[in-house]
Amino acid sequence: MSISIRLIILLAVLSPLTQLVAYAGDSTIAYTRFVNGGAEIWLVDDDGANNVRVGPGSDASWSPDGNRLVFVQEVDGNSDIYFMDEDGSNVTQLTTDAAGEHSPTWSPDGSMIAFNSDRSGSDQVWRSNVEAGNWGFNLTQLTKDTAHNRVNNFVSWSPDGRWLAFEADRDRDDPEIYIASSVDGTYQQRLTFTRALDEVPSWSPDSRQIIFSSDMHDEPQSGTYDIYIMNVDGSHLRRLTDTPGMASYPTMSSDGKRIAYSYQEQDKSSPQIWIMNSDGSGQRLLLEGGGIPHYAPK
Repeated sequence: MSISIRLIILLAVLSPLTQLVAYAGDSTIAYTRFVNGGAEIWLVDDDGANNVRVGPGSDASWSPDGNRLVFVQEVDGNSDIYFMDEDGSNVTQLTTDAAGEHSPTWSPDGSMIAFNSDRSGSDQVWRSNVEAGNWGFNLTQLTKDTAHNRVNNFVSWSPDGRWLAFEADRDRDDPEIYIASSVDGTYQQRLTFTRALDEVPSWSPDSRQIIFSSDMHDEPQSGTYDIYIMNVDGSHLRRLTDTPGMASYPTMSSDGKRIAYSYQEQDKSSPQIWIMNSDGSGQRLLLEGGGIPHYAPK
């Protein structure tokens, strides 16, 4: 797994602005800012309007109705999963394990969350119910530890509810994109076969395509990443960006017309969020100092 692409996104240090709370539409993006050493969740429309702070946390992902956010918050050095209303109210802690947890993703019916945790000894995909008072019911480890502690992480739930996409370095030290049944983790299928770092998959709204970040176009571990798209069976692979830096964390709008992604220029410490059409055209800068975008589902 590429460590650098994770760490560089964490380097932005900004001064927040006090603003009113916005409400999600299909052009709203939840993203992460890092302010004075702490992470914050912000919302912004993909035309740059209504850029507002919601509250502390990172890696926010939307509930299927667009009314709540599941996110990660670090307290006393330990990262747990929380959810809250989109205006930052009604914050509820979901996990209390001493392990580190990240990358939560909501099931399309809103009843479950899949997430990554190293509670078993290595970073793996887990799933659990999220109803109030019922967290931990049907807590299930969907990917398994190996003798070499290979990880399966950065999970994303397909909009049709059938599949979980994730990256895994089980074969070598470079991650590939896999899918598995969201029911029990079976029917695992490897979709990419490269000597590159294929990472952070997410879905098209019709569940027919997967977008992800990779450095397959360059020398191994070159530090240059671009956004790619492929069919759910791994066919019709296409490169959407051609940048000298690191393009990562792609997310597609609910109408399938636009993709937002994180971008890190190699000579700058502050990440950016960019927008483009789903065919890779019309690339434009949305904002400075933000990363890990997630489009609202409505």
